[in-house]
Amino acid sequence: MSDPKHSSGYRLGIVNPLTLVGNEVKSILRERSFPAERVVLLDSTGAAAGALTEIDDEPAVVANISNDELEDLDLVFFCGPAEKNREWLKRADDDAFYAVDLSQPSTLEDGKLAVAGVNLDEMAESDRLLISPHPVAIPLALVLHQIEQLGRVEICTATVVQPASEFDQIGIEELAQQTVSVLNIQGVPKDVFDRQLAFNLYPAAEHNEEYIVAQIRALTDPGAQIALLVTQGTIFHGHTFSLFLKSEGEVDAEAVKSALRANAAIAVAEPDEQLGTIDAAGRDQVLIAEVRPDPSIRGGFWVWAVCDNLRRSSALNAVPVAEKVLFGFAVN
Repeated sequence: MSDPKHSSGYRLGIVNPLTLVGNEVKSILRERSFPAERVVLLDSTGAAAGALTEIDDEPAVVANISNDELEDLDLVFFCGPAEKNREWLKRADDDAFYAVDLSQPSTLEDGKLAVAGVNLDEMAESDRLLISPHPVAIPLALVLHQIEQLGRVEICTATVVQPASEFDQIGIEELAQQTVSVLNIQGVPKDVFDRQLAFNLYPAAEHNEEYIVAQIRALTDPGAQIALLVTQGTIFHGHTFSLFLKSEGEVDAEAVKSALRANAAIAVAEPDEQLGTIDAAGRDQVLIAEVRPDPSIRGGFWVWAVCDNLRRSSALNAVPVAEKVLFGFAVN
C-alpha cells in the first residue's frame, strides 16, 4: 500500500479526460466510489485546455499538463494519443507518481503490463509505470489465462472485429455520417477512415497485430502459438472475437465454460441466452456467447466473445490497477 502525498488523501489525474476512454475512467471512478481527495483533469494535446466538463456532477476545467501539476499527484491515468503523453510519462519517477498508461499503442518500454483478473497479484509498490494493454489484448489474455488452467493451449487463432470508437468520437461521428450518406445515395466522408466503412468490413489499417500478440504472450503462456487478425467493422462500440484454440488433449465444452466463469471479469451465456456485440455495450465483463468443440480437429474448439472496448478493455482494467498499487487490493 502506498501512502498519499497529502494528509487529506490521494490525488489523481486524468490526462485527456474528454476522450471516450478518459470519460469512461471518470465514470468508473465514480461508480466504484474511488476514495480520491481530488481528481485533476489535464490536457497533453494542446487542444482541450480550458474546456469545461464535470467530475461527480460538479463543474471542472481541464488544465494544461505540467510538471507542477504532476508532482502534486499520487497517480495519473494517461489517455488519448500516445505520442502526446510520452514525455510526461517519463516524469513518473522524478515526480513520484504512479502512471497507468491507457494510450495506444503505449510508448512505455520499461512499463509493467497489468490486467485485472490475470496478474494484479504480481504488482509491487515499486512498479510506477503500469500499462493497461491494448483493448484487444485484455479480453484475449483473460480468456487464455482461464483456459490454461485446464491444460496447455498449443494454438490460438483470433479474428477480431474492431469498432469505430477505437478512433474516439470522431470515428463514431464519421461512421454515422457515412451510414446516412450511403442510405441517401451520396458520397461518404473519409477523414477518419480511408474508405467507406458503413456496411463494410476490411482489414484494420493500423496493423497492430504484432504489438498486441507480444502483450498477450507476456501475460499468458509464451509457448502458445498465437495468430491474430484485426478487422475494421461497421460497429460503433465493442470488440467481437472469433477464437479457434487447440489444446494438448480432448476438450470438454462445459469444463471450458466453468473455467471461464471462475473469473469475475468474464460472463458466460446461459443456455437460453443469446449474446452479440450490442449486448457488450456498458457491460463490465467479457461476454462469452458460445464455446463449441471443433468436430474435425482433436483438442480444437471455438469461442465467440464480445467486450465493451471502453469499459472492461480500457477504463475498467485501469481503475482496479490503480486500486491495487495504491491500496494493495482490487476488485476485478
